[in-house]
Amino acid sequence: MKTQTQTQTTMKTMRTTSTLLSLALAAGVLLTACTDEKEDLSVKGITLSDASLTLKPGGKKTLTVAFFPANAANQEVSWSSSSPDVATVADGEVTAIKPGSAVVTATAADGGEKAECSVTVSLNDPITVNGNVEGTWSKYSVINVTGHINVPQGKTLTVEEGVEVIISTAGQDANTTKVEFIVNGNLYCYGTEEAPVTFTVPAAERTADNTFARLWGGIIGSETCSEIILDHALVEYTGAVTTATSPSVTAGLFKAGGGEGMVAFNTNNPNGRYVIIGSTFRNTGEDAIYVQGGSCVFVNNLFYACGEAGGEAINVKAGCKVDAAGNLMYSPNTNGFKLSNSGASEARAQAQINAYNNTIINAGWRRDPNKPKGGSVWAESGCLVNVYNNLIVNCMFGAKAPSFGEAGSDGPDLNSRIDYSYYASGTAQSNVPQHISNGTVTAFNGFTTGVKDVVYGEHDVRGTAAGSDDPLFVNFPFATNPPLSYTYDSSWDFHLQPGSPALSGAYTGFTPYFSATGVTVNGKEYKSPAPAAHFGAFGM
Repeated sequence: MKTQTQTQTTMKTMRTTSTLLSLALAAGVLLTACTDEKEDLSVKGITLSDASLTLKPGGKKTLTVAFFPANAANQEVSWSSSSPDVATVADGEVTAIKPGSAVVTATAADGGEKAECSVTVSLNDPITVNGNVEGTWSKYSVINVTGHINVPQGKTLTVEEGVEVIISTAGQDANTTKVEFIVNGNLYCYGTEEAPVTFTVPAAERTADNTFARLWGGIIGSETCSEIILDHALVEYTGAVTTATSPSVTAGLFKAGGGEGMVAFNTNNPNGRYVIIGSTFRNTGEDAIYVQGGSCVFVNNLFYACGEAGGEAINVKAGCKVDAAGNLMYSPNTNGFKLSNSGASEARAQAQINAYNNTIINAGWRRDPNKPKGGSVWAESGCLVNVYNNLIVNCMFGAKAPSFGEAGSDGPDLNSRIDYSYYASGTAQSNVPQHISNGTVTAFNGFTTGVKDVVYGEHDVRGTAAGSDDPLFVNFPFATNPPLSYTYDSSWDFHLQPGSPALSGAYTGFTPYFSATGVTVNGKEYKSPAPAAHFGAFGM
């Protein structure tokens, strides 16, 4: 029989054992909870050691990657370059190949997070400019424009082949005014097909989302600007909305008070001389070319994604005499050509334009459907026009001119001619409700007889149905290309195949303004081409 002392000892031992068991169970629960709440080591983001690099050909620089969280379980990345011909990348090492620009991208294997570095390759050390500029920007230089720039009256700026002018997108004042390039003197840009002169924005901002972002103003020739040539130039991401403090507004070149979308290229001197050849205008918020004065030759240029809510490839006003030929215009918002005599005065003579042998595609569909106007060519307000031999494909309407041939109207000069157009409509349809209700779902609907303001030339070629009169391009999805598309494919070839119905029947019996005596810029004469016997910008 246990004594009282033995009993008390046994009970104490049992209580101790019970306490230890409870503690053990609690610890187990805590350990289980900790196991269930294991730290998330997946990649949430990555950054690169450099956001931008400038290298000379053959130069190298290694980029390193920082992960968030820093102890991410999978720290593998893949590397790519947007332009491997300019700069390559392998395991983070960037190698400069030739002058130009590229975006190097690192992509995390876990989750696909990305980080980018803008790479500029130049033969020369980069130059930073703002304010007054003149002299020469040597070939393959990189010019970083940090503020408004101006070529002073009586001065000249020459830009050689391969120069890349990178324009800051930052606001310049309390009004966030975007950078403008004002030419009060002369501007001579001499690029080549392989090495154009480029007016652009930082590489990381050259994205599809920024197509119509209006990141800078444009090139503006003032009333004192005598000469400009853009020979194989690229101008992109223009169209910034002016403010009260925009240089173009304070100089009286754009509307007082601001609030007007700028164009990529503008002139204001009726006595000026302006030549644009072999150049590209793309991703513009407003018009690409808008001229309010001067003798002009615009030949063999490419336009695409021009105009956000309105806008043309080439817009001509009073004070101009223009030859425009051999141009390819893909998806201008409203028209390939808008031709008008507005602004006429004693100092600004009647606008006179020859627009011939151009290829215009997908024009007009992106215009506000509640305010349809134009759709390929629009001529009005007393201008004198000869519109011949144009290949008008999948555009919303045929060439238009209000009250054409009616005296005392708001239409073009009575001596104007709009004829010998080749109209071709694919079968792709617009799905815009207003287009459907208007009955204009294919281009054919806007080409047929009876459409308001459309001019029906005696020698026009017009299909009998959507899909007929295929011009037989070497490479372009004529039938199926979406009407509202503005995405240009550089592999397209708009030359005509042998046997194309557009190879013959055009009109060669007129003389362009500047075919015999051309427009002289910087001592060189630039002549307009003779009219071709085929329709459009390209033969076989």
